[in-house]
Amino acid sequence: MKRIVLLTNIPSPYRVDLFDYMQRNLTEYEFHVIYTSRMEDNRLWNIDENKMRNSHVLKSRVLKIRKKLDDRYVHLPGNVGILLSELKPDLVIGFEYNPAALQSFFWCKLHKVGFIHLTDGTLNSEKTFGKVQKLSRKIIIPNADASIASSTKAKEKLLAWGAKKESIFESLLTVDTVPFVKTEKAFGGNKILYVGSMIPRKGVDLLLNALQFVDVNYELRIVGNGSIEEVNALKKQAKDLGIENKITWCGFQTGDALVEEYRQAAVFVLPTREDCFGLVLLEALSARTPIVASKYADGAYDIVKNGVNGFIVDPEDGKTMGKAIESILKNISLQKQFSDNCISEISKFSFKEVSKGYVNAIKYVSEK
Repeated sequence: MKRIVLLTNIPSPYRVDLFDYMQRNLTEYEFHVIYTSRMEDNRLWNIDENKMRNSHVLKSRVLKIRKKLDDRYVHLPGNVGILLSELKPDLVIGFEYNPAALQSFFWCKLHKVGFIHLTDGTLNSEKTFGKVQKLSRKIIIPNADASIASSTKAKEKLLAWGAKKESIFESLLTVDTVPFVKTEKAFGGNKILYVGSMIPRKGVDLLLNALQFVDVNYELRIVGNGSIEEVNALKKQAKDLGIENKITWCGFQTGDALVEEYRQAAVFVLPTREDCFGLVLLEALSARTPIVASKYADGAYDIVKNGVNGFIVDPEDGKTMGKAIESILKNISLQKQFSDNCISEISKFSFKEVSKGYVNAIKYVSEK
């Protein structure tokens, strides 16, 4: 039995769920997961500890770097190599290009252990990165034994950085879609749904601006959290636009309450200025909710078929985004058509399908 070590930053629910599936179903491998930290201070995730089998959490110093649109976190662990030597893996799958990924890459080269690189990042989401970040990509991408891309756009980035086409395997970023798929879709309502944080990068202000071009009755439901300053700024904008009475601030939600929000929504909107994927799009797809997605949500190109199950728009063009939202709200038959067209896209995001990218990459490296 081959021992595979997965090395990533923090235990996010979508990763934990996928790793749990792989550990239970891909029994020809023994998977271990190394997390560089337990959590970051901007996350409100509840993790099922029963799914954290064979998990190892490192003690890391975490640097919080303030950016204009978002905060970035850098994890600085000191004992990656020591733990890898204790685990004695046959192969390591390192996520992204952080210090832990670099340490594991060099450890693998020193000990002649196969190294697979996995990335969610895209050319768009990484366009503002500096020299050090670019150097880590220059080291890892062309020299990894194989790569796993979590989206079509991530694959494009890998090719641009010199990865060989035959060594790239696709494993779409996913969530547990079952709770959303099981719900029965409601039609005929006027609810616009946004799910996410209030940070500037997510573009909630752009959505509010677009609503002035929506000429039908609506209720915008904002599900998510933000700082007092961020929420107050958005509420002031809504008041200035004269739409404050059309907005419901729902706070952070999970589980059945979140599923119900998707079920009741006539349209889901992600107005982001930058997202390497946008997993909320997949939640909307799985709930069969028509989507209006920003062209800067790179996962949209694997989820939304423009004019088939939703629209991909420029979020900076408020009128176009507003009219796309309006066209769905005022047309129940279009809502049903888009909803039905979501169904054919869901299966490729199942854990069974997504895990095939890992297996194919492992086999490719093992047979080299």
